[in-house]
This record gives sequence, structure tokens and C-alpha cells, in this order.
Amino acid sequence: MDNIKKETLSGEYVAGFIDGEGYIGITFQRKKETHCQSASARYHPYLIITNNNYEILNDIKKFVGSGRIYKLSRNYKQKQGFQYKLTKMEPLRRFLNFVHPYLHLKQKQCEFLLAFIDIRKNAKIITGRGYRGATSYTIEEKIYQKLLNLNKRGE
Repeated sequence: MDNIKKETLSGEYVAGFIDGEGYIGITFQRKKETHCQSASARYHPYLIITNNNYEILNDIKKFVGSGRIYKLSRNYKQKQGFQYKLTKMEPLRRFLNFVHPYLHLKQKQCEFLLAFIDIRKNAKIITGRGYRGATSYTIEEKIYQKLLNLNKRGE
């Protein structure tokens, strides 16, 4: 975010995209058990912004300095859509801290994801075999469930 002038994209402008067409969440992945290690759960933070205008998403990507833009599949009746996806923790943390004061609809999701990143950042890496006891995974699971409930659609 430091390599592009802050006047280029304001926090209010980008927060509007996140509130309207964004998703702040955690993805869950289960590692398979192998002969060397046991099966374990993995949680990964991410932010997605979807839009039909590639240039706007590219401006956001340049502003953040990280992330990828994907082309969405479409049928013949729809305009071409794109998704900006940010998964790296440090750029994601900086970006969420930047837009947090301006978010209206997704402010709680932002707070939960920032808490998740802080927990992950301060977690101790446990290696070796045998019983590992309580880890940060129990806290990560709670935050994951809270974000799932906040991001539910419908009733």
C-alpha cells in the first residue's frame, strides 16, 4: 500500500466495494493423514471482491501490493466477472486495518478476521509426534464458526 499514493484509493471507496461485493472469511481445509503426520485441520484467512470492472480490481490489487485477480466463468447472458482474492496474512492484515473504520456491513467480519490473524501470528509452531494438547486450532475453529454465521445468506 505504500507504493501507491493514498489519494488514488480512499478507505471509504474501497470499503464500499467490500461492503457491497466483498467477502471476508476463513476457508477450512483438512490435511490428509500420511505415514509421517496425522490428519489436521487448516484454516486460511481471505478476502474476495467481485466486480465486472477489471480495472477497478486491478487498482485495488496495485494499492494493496498483493493478491490475484481471477476471471469468473460466465454464460452468454452475463457480463464478464472478475474476483480479486487476497490470502497472504500480512498484506491482508494491513489492508483490513486500513478499511476497518469505513466498513458498515462487514465490520464484525473484519474484526473477527483481524483477531484470527493476530492469533495465528502469535501461535507457537508445534512439531514432533504424539499428543499435542490444546492448540490455537480450538480458538481458530470458534472464529471460523462465528464468521460462517455472520456470512450466512437468507434467514
